[in-house]
Amino acid sequence: MRVGQKVTQAILIGTDSLLYFTGEVIEAPVKIEDNRGCRTKINVKVDGNVTTLWKNWSNGLHRQTVYGDITKDLQRFCRYKEIKLIDEAAAQV
Repeated sequence: MRVGQKVTQAILIGTDSLLYFTGEVIEAPVKIEDNRGCRTKINVKVDGNVTTLWKNWSNGLHRQTVYGDITKDLQRFCRYKEIKLIDEAAAQV
């Protein structure tokens, strides 16, 4: 994944909540030290409050990552499907 690229990471919880956050890729480690988590690893500088994100973190490691800030698209989708959209770096979950 490209360093410097804006990304959105999200995970659907059941059928009624979608957790997400945005940030910028600051590192894409090539050497894999262990087999835990995703095969492709990135370090992301979080746009919101990283302490809040850390406190809110739940539901495992496997977020879907896409290039760009797709917050507006997620808002439209979640409004249409009646899914609660939660920015993990901004709100208490």
